[in-house]
Amino acid sequence: MLLPNNEHPTPAQVYEAGTIYATILRHVMNYPDFHYHEPPTAIIAKIDLDRTPNGLLFTYDFVQTTYTDYVLPFLPQGATRKCKELANPWAYADPNYQWEWTWDAEAGAMKDASGAVVDFPRLPLSQVNALASDLFMRGFLVKKVILENGTDMKARTMVGGQPVDFGEEARAAASKLD
Repeated sequence: MLLPNNEHPTPAQVYEAGTIYATILRHVMNYPDFHYHEPPTAIIAKIDLDRTPNGLLFTYDFVQTTYTDYVLPFLPQGATRKCKELANPWAYADPNYQWEWTWDAEAGAMKDASGAVVDFPRLPLSQVNALASDLFMRGFLVKKVILENGTDMKARTMVGGQPVDFGEEARAAASKLD
């Protein structure tokens, strides 16, 4: 979500950034070496910090923090619980989870079940610029970790020293980060 100074992102730009980070997060949290104390649900995932390799925990924490602190402020309140493409991995995978909102690409808007447009927040431009600047830098690191940990020693170090293949969908999403 690269923005010129003094411009608020459009709902389409925010939605795209949200889907990218939600996709990457799903693949990190579903990686075979990522362990849980009990099977995760749409509401809670109790991560086993002792059995999950530190590099995966770092990657999860960095991606989750980026999504939570730098993308979610631009999204409508509750978007991760109401829109499947923006959801946590376990709500996303639950075939019985009830989704209330969908993205209408033609309209460039989020809509609720009745077809009403869901408003995106408008942040002060000073906050937009600060968040977008940090998001750009964090996106660079996420992209590096997901795409280059097999070939770049610095990226490999960030995931714990061993190459990690998060899968084609995660690589495709990460390649869209600017």
